[in-house]
This record gives sequence, structure tokens and C-alpha cells, in this order.
Amino acid sequence: MEAIGWDSLWVALGLLALGLLLAVGLHNLIELRQHRGANAKSFSLFRRARLDEQQEDTRSSDIPVPEASADKDASGAGGFKQTVARTDAQAVFNAGLEPAVQAQTSSVAGPTRFEVAMQFECLGRMPEAVLDELRTVRRIGSKPVRCIPGPGFHQAWLAIALAGRSGFLNLLELDEFSARCEELAASLELTITSAPLDPSEVVRLARHAEEQLLAIDAQVQFSLVTDRSPSLAAIEKAAKSAGLLAWGEGRFFMPERGSDDIVFSVLPGDQGALLTFLMDLPRVDEPVGAWRYMVQAAQSMQQSLGGELVDERNAVLDDRAFAVIARQIQDREKVFLAQGLVPGSDLAKRIFT
Repeated sequence: MEAIGWDSLWVALGLLALGLLLAVGLHNLIELRQHRGANAKSFSLFRRARLDEQQEDTRSSDIPVPEASADKDASGAGGFKQTVARTDAQAVFNAGLEPAVQAQTSSVAGPTRFEVAMQFECLGRMPEAVLDELRTVRRIGSKPVRCIPGPGFHQAWLAIALAGRSGFLNLLELDEFSARCEELAASLELTITSAPLDPSEVVRLARHAEEQLLAIDAQVQFSLVTDRSPSLAAIEKAAKSAGLLAWGEGRFFMPERGSDDIVFSVLPGDQGALLTFLMDLPRVDEPVGAWRYMVQAAQSMQQSLGGELVDERNAVLDDRAFAVIARQIQDREKVFLAQGLVPGSDLAKRIFT
């Protein structure tokens, strides 16, 4: 019997390694095809939207909506409707606006109902360099765009907002977004696996998204009125004592910790008010906490400058009234979360800009 030599052993090891590589490659190819097959059957923003509308007929129509106004006895004057929001959300929802979809709770957060998305795939794991290139697309026209990794290790989305304070997504912005996605797919050797965007359907969804965003948008404000006009130096001193930063021309703001964003602003008042305190609810992280912080700053300036804190109807605000508004803000935050938007998140800040 002839002994096995070193040459034969190396050949056997080489064949074994080659077999392992082929097995791994075959497994990845099968998984990729399975993912593509699933996406070809299920991933369509418009089909998903239609299913949402059909399911809403069988879903409870009760969603958390903030109180339109506070009790007269609780507030001392009543009428917090204008103080809490510029749009009467209760009236809009009662008029037939479809109920909110519950916020996504999966570990991979995909596009929200306020976005339209294109999905990309590649062979193997999506390189971080490719994701970085997709992230360079931050805005098309007036609409924010974001890159969302997943749900598979070889997939990613580019999602553009359907609407915002600048209006709903128009056809020019949609065409530019589609063209940009195709260019990226070609240059980065990616495959677009989502359904082609139907312009008429996108516009329909965009108009509907704008209505919903207008219904939940809110800016909370109240004013300081005094019977005398203190000097600008006195106002600046009071603002500094309250922890505010000067913004020029008698304006001040409270910065968000660790960023350049604004928690709330203090502006010169109108209609006889000395100062107006304003908080943009969708753009604030933890709105209830931010509200209490703004009230504390206002009460500090009131102690320094005198006068009274009043709502838009010139009704005096006391601690009980501020607590009522805090509960309304908490309810409005729940509405945002039910719609898949987190107040203070990057997406919320970019939509409500």
C-alpha cells in the first residue's frame, strides 16, 4: 500500500476548502433570492397604504387626541384651544380624518406613513461605505430624505417625506427623487427591488399626509404682560438669570443640551404683551419636560420684571392652568407617537421645519 504523501494531503485540503466556499456562496444566494421573492410579493408602499385603508374600517376609530380646550373652572379663563395648537385637531379628526396607524415597534424602524421609499439590495452584506453614500442625499427640493438600513443585512431604503410645513411632495420633487435613486443604484451596483412609484398615487398620499400633519402640528405659547415697559438691559438681565441665551433684538432662546437646536424661544410680544414664550412641540424632545422648563423660565422673568402670564385670550395663567396644558401636551405627544413620529427626533425636526 502506498503511503499518502504531502502533495496528496494539500490537494485534499484544498478541495475541502473549495467545497466549503461553494456551500457558503450557495447559501447566501438562496437567502438573497428568498428575500427578493418576498419583497417582490409584499413590498409596495401603495399596496400597503391601500391595505391600511381597508383595515381601518375594522379598526377602532378611537385614538388619543388632545383636549381641544380646558375646563373654564380649571384654567381660570378657559380657551386653551389656541394656546395649545394652531389647528383644532379634535375637529379635524371628527370631520373624518382616518385614524392613526400604531407606531412601529420592531427593532428595525422602516419608512413611516409620512414617507415614500425606494428599497435597494446588494449581493452580500450592505457595505457601510454604500450606506454613507446613500446618506449624502439629505434633501430633494424642500423635502427631507433619509437612509434607513435594513430590514435585511443586504438591504436599505431611501425615504423622502410626503409632506411637511413646506407643503406636500410635488411631481418635480418626486421625479428628482426617482432619478437620484436610479443614479445611485447604477453607480453603487445596487438593485432597486421596490415597486415603481406611481406619480398619481404618490400625490394622493402626499395630500393626505399633509392633512394629517396639519392636524397634529402644534406650537404652544403664552405671554408676559406688564403695566410698565422695562429697559432692554433689564429684560436681558432677567433672561440671563432664567438661563436663556440672547438671540439679538430682544429675542432669547433655551438651547437643547448637546446641540444647536432650540427648546423654546422668547420673543418681543405683540398686542400689548411684553414678551411671548413659544415652544414648537414636534421639534422638542420630551415636550412635557420642555414645557415645564419654559414655565419655570417665564415665572423667573415674571418675578424680575413684574406683570402677569396670560394666554392668547389674555386670561391669567396660574399653576393649575399650566398643569392642564401639560396634560394636553402629553396627549398630543401620544398622537405623534401613534402616527409613528417621535417629537424631537431627526425625522420630526426635518418634517416640521
